[in-house]
Amino acid sequence: MKEAFLPLFLDLKDRACLLVGAGEEAIRKGSLLLNAGACLQLVSPEGMARSWPEDFQGRIRWRDTVFHPQYLDGIWLVVSTHLERSVNEMIRKEAENRGIFVNVVDQPEFCSAIWPALISRPPVSVAISTGGTGPALSGWLRHRISERLPDDLGEMAQWFAHWRKMMASEFTSLEQRGRFWKGLFSDGLLDRFLSGDRVGAEQMIRDAAAIWRKKMSS
Repeated sequence: MKEAFLPLFLDLKDRACLLVGAGEEAIRKGSLLLNAGACLQLVSPEGMARSWPEDFQGRIRWRDTVFHPQYLDGIWLVVSTHLERSVNEMIRKEAENRGIFVNVVDQPEFCSAIWPALISRPPVSVAISTGGTGPALSGWLRHRISERLPDDLGEMAQWFAHWRKMMASEFTSLEQRGRFWKGLFSDGLLDRFLSGDRVGAEQMIRDAAAIWRKKMSS
């Protein structure tokens, strides 16, 4: 079995990314890149550059209708929705020569990066990959998992980030911090928050912090 892809989340803010292709899938992929802060360059039919939402159009640089290797100069990530295998094979080869990651939609043999199915509850993102075996399976898994995730997952993450920052000075190591929060999670901290008892959840943190301080001072 082929080794699994390493799952990572990329910081694309102000990074130059190249999108090759046309149609709804290209717009969907390009919109995700733009939402991540990427500087998008486009190789596509000229009219395609006018098909994007208005607030995106000023952030897209249209290059040409045909891919040329020099368009990869200075590019950090390239995504292709092109149907022609010969074009995608050339993109992969030229990108590899420059150390650039490539995602080709529905042609995993040309991919050095896999685009996962995403569940978004900002600032939480859940990414699902089937290793290139098929986007339909990833989509099915996304639907099943999304049904089981709370709608206010993003609100909970922001709340937790606040308390994590508030408690940071209590710990002298990552191991200590991890044990503290894992203990609270095991005791039902997040379940209490999600049930609507925010006051009770915050009191759990204060009580655990008092016990932690006593333990550290003894």
